[in-house]
Amino acid sequence: MIIDWVPTHSGADHAWLQQHPDFYVKNPKTGQPISQYDWSDTRKLNYNNPQMVDSMIAAMQFWIRETDIDGFRCDVAGEVPDSFWAKCIPELKKMKNIFMLAEGDRPSLHSAGFDASYAWEDFAKMKEIAKGKAPAHAMDSIILKHDTAFVPNAIRMYFTSNHDENSWNGADFLTMPGAVHAPFAVMTQTIKRTLPLIYCGQEEPFLDSLKFFVKDTITFGKYERAPFYKKLLELRKSNAALSANAGFTKLATDQDAAIYAYVRQKGDKKVLVLLNLSDKQQQFSTKNTLVSGKATELFSGAKDALEAGQQWSLPAWGYKVYTY
Repeated sequence: MIIDWVPTHSGADHAWLQQHPDFYVKNPKTGQPISQYDWSDTRKLNYNNPQMVDSMIAAMQFWIRETDIDGFRCDVAGEVPDSFWAKCIPELKKMKNIFMLAEGDRPSLHSAGFDASYAWEDFAKMKEIAKGKAPAHAMDSIILKHDTAFVPNAIRMYFTSNHDENSWNGADFLTMPGAVHAPFAVMTQTIKRTLPLIYCGQEEPFLDSLKFFVKDTITFGKYERAPFYKKLLELRKSNAALSANAGFTKLATDQDAAIYAYVRQKGDKKVLVLLNLSDKQQQFSTKNTLVSGKATELFSGAKDALEAGQQWSLPAWGYKVYTY
C-alpha cells in the first residue's frame, strides 16, 4: 500500500500556519502566505527553510513507522526541489525499502531517488496518435528519450487515464473512445519500463468524468473490460518478459505509420506485441527473426508457428499479444 503525499503545499487552515509561519512562502508586499498556483485553498511551503524540510521528512517517517506503509505517491513532485528528494528519500529508505512514485516526468526525479514517475509525455503522444494527428512510430522518439535522459533503472507509469486527465479532459472515454482505447491499454501494460495504471472505473468502463472537489460515485455492474485487463495483469504477474527491466526490441514492419510492434524478453521468456494504432485495417509483415517460433496468442488462446516475413492482419485498433 502506498499513500498520496502532497509536499508542495498545505491546506489554508493547517496548524503550521500558526505554529510555524516561516514554513511558508510569503507575498513580499503583504507578508501573507501565498497559494500554490491558483489553488486558493492551499498555502505554498518554503523549501528554503531547513526546519520545514526536516519537518516534512519527519512527517513522512511517521507514516512508515506507525502504519508500515510501502511507499508514497508524491503529488506534483517536480515542483519540489530535487535537493529535497535527494535528502529525503535515503532517510525514508533507511527505515524500509519503500516505493517512491513521482507525479512528474522530469528525468532528474529519478536521479534524486524516485523509483517511478508518470509518463506524461508518452500519454500526450498516445493521444495525438489516437486522434490521427501523429503516426504510430512517433512513439519511437519517446522511447529514445527514456534511454538517453533517464537513469537505466527508471520505471515509468503508463496510463490511458488518471484523476486529472479524467476530470479535466474526459480520459479515456473522450480521448480514446470505444475500440480506440484497447491497443493503447495493451501498450501501457507491455511497453518498456512500464508500471501500468488502471484508473477507477476503467474496468466497467465508466463513461463520464468524475467531479474533482465533491463526492462523485462510479456505478459498477457490467465490468466489460475486466476480462481484458485481467488477462494482461495475469501475464505481467507470471511472465518475466514484462518486468520493468526486461529487454525491449522495436520491430520494423512494412506499415510502421500504423503498426507498433515490439518484443519484450528476459531469460527464456519472450512476449511479442502487435498493435494497430490506426482507424483502418492493416496488413503487414516484419522480417525480424525474433518473431519466429511456436507461440500462443493471449486473448484468443490460438497456438501458432510464427515466422519472419509472414503476413498479419489486424482490424482498426486491433492488437495481438503472443507468448513463446
